[in-house]
Amino acid sequence: MEKPNRVAQVYGYTVCLIALVISLVTISALLNAAFERATPLQAGFGFGATLTSFDAYVATLQRDRGVSSQPGVALPDTTSEVTLRRRYDALVADQRASSRYRTGKTFVTNGVLLLLALGLFGFHWRWVRRLNGVTPAAA
Repeated sequence: MEKPNRVAQVYGYTVCLIALVISLVTISALLNAAFERATPLQAGFGFGATLTSFDAYVATLQRDRGVSSQPGVALPDTTSEVTLRRRYDALVADQRASSRYRTGKTFVTNGVLLLLALGLFGFHWRWVRRLNGVTPAAA
């Protein structure tokens, strides 16, 4: 009986291991994209106006407006509430559209990568098992 080629076994198991790691990473990215898609206004990047509510938006504008080039001098707020509401609605729509694009792109790219990794894993796992002389159990 012939001994299986050790280089082929190492190659096969290495591909399986890499495919498994890639699968775990892509599943994590898909879960993150699902959470961002579910709550696009929470998925801000930590700077700029807060868009979770109109009141939070106005509060962050006032906070940012208090920062001026001259210490101790706050800039006066002369913007009407209607204008602020319109700006808020436009920013919310933009954030939702951006989030939809980013998450859609993540779903497609990581979904394809996950399918490829699973295909490579399945093919190489069966190949290594045949190389080792293991046959699948009959049902």
